[in-house]
Amino acid sequence: MKKLLITSVLITGLLSMYSCSLRQNSQANTDTTQPTEETSETTTAEPTTKAKPQNPDIFTYNYVHSDEGYFNLLSETPEFKKKAQENGSCWAYAAAASMETNYALKTGNSISIDPYSLTDIVWDTNKSDGFFKKVDTANRDMGGRSWIITETLSRGFNGLTLDSARPLTGKGADAVKQAVRETGGVFAAIPDNSEKKDWYGDYYTMNDAKNETADHAVTIIGWDDNFPKNYFNEEASQNGAWITYNSTEGILGSYYYVSYDTPLKDVASFTVTDKYSAVLGYDAGNENNKYIKRGDETTVANVFHQGGRLAAVGTYNDFEEEQNIKIEIYDATFKVLLYSQDAVLGYRGYQTIDLDTPVSVGDFAIVITYTKGAPVEGDNIEYETHDYVTACGSGQSYVFMGDWKNKSAIFHAVEIPENAEEAPPVDHTYDYIKDLKDMNDGNIKEALGIDFTPKNCCIKALYTY
Repeated sequence: MKKLLITSVLITGLLSMYSCSLRQNSQANTDTTQPTEETSETTTAEPTTKAKPQNPDIFTYNYVHSDEGYFNLLSETPEFKKKAQENGSCWAYAAAASMETNYALKTGNSISIDPYSLTDIVWDTNKSDGFFKKVDTANRDMGGRSWIITETLSRGFNGLTLDSARPLTGKGADAVKQAVRETGGVFAAIPDNSEKKDWYGDYYTMNDAKNETADHAVTIIGWDDNFPKNYFNEEASQNGAWITYNSTEGILGSYYYVSYDTPLKDVASFTVTDKYSAVLGYDAGNENNKYIKRGDETTVANVFHQGGRLAAVGTYNDFEEEQNIKIEIYDATFKVLLYSQDAVLGYRGYQTIDLDTPVSVGDFAIVITYTKGAPVEGDNIEYETHDYVTACGSGQSYVFMGDWKNKSAIFHAVEIPENAEEAPPVDHTYDYIKDLKDMNDGNIKEALGIDFTPKNCCIKALYTY
């Protein structure tokens, strides 16, 4: 059982969360009336006729996209079912759509993720660490953001596991497009001003170029580089739009076109899998990208006590560049090496590394040596509407204070007893085990020379069936 450490940091700058109210639904019904020109009862997500871009007639808005500069996930995942939200949980709907489209792309099969189950998992109070709301609001009306989704669902949920999350904010349009093609719908936050939305023929569109307040989450499922700039309530400065799944518009949800001029915030790509049977971990997350660093290499470990077949290891990379790591699986005493594998963390964010060969484990330790820095959960953080709570117990996480790389070359100076021809056998493991420092130790900050309490290491153990 983890002991809750009462350490709190007050964050003066508020972190944005997205929560769409029923008020926004009613606005959509009253403020986004289609013009009297050619209209349609449903939003067009993928016109069936393909032709070269036309200069649209401003009265009929009869634009038809071409193949060039156009991509739509609905062509790849036709079984995707849109959902319409009823509460302030656009972020959960956007995350669910992202993961559903990812699963379909990877497996060719469809799954349905209940967005409200995600809100209940994130804001569940029956836990010792994680995210806790401090306002009297139903779970379905609480806001959320991509990193909350990452930190919570990477622990496993409803038979699934979020096995990677890649932040894409500020990475540019090409990075977003690549993620949509390769991993499925991309989570993004945008402004939600009804005055900036309108119908143009079959197209429901939005352009809010000057608004930096992102208060609504959508899923980017495609793009059209040639979408006319005059198909917006406020004409865009350029042609082009993101095709987005939007859970709040219409009785059955809808899709709408968001101008490239509109700023995207909190952009993230998620992947999900059902191939793991269980996930073990002690960290609440990697909030604020906290990490520890000791010279050229930093070696940390988590000790677990559950038997099974270890199939993968989950961790974070807090750096924009790739990071080389070494994964070692030991018994819980750190005396018997069970498995070793080199790996690369290819991007900033959360990711899992499949072991080349699953390892049968009982009481065991996952040791990871990082070349840039080892991710940790860090101090408690107090936000306006919720808290990030971390808890580190003794015997869970360790940092190696010595030279782990040369551990096998360390020897004691041993005297040869009288009447003996050679020295007695020596347990060489002692030399480095004594330098494993428990992250629960009261002087851990001083020992590491840092100004925050690191608490647990961000290492997860993923089992296979």
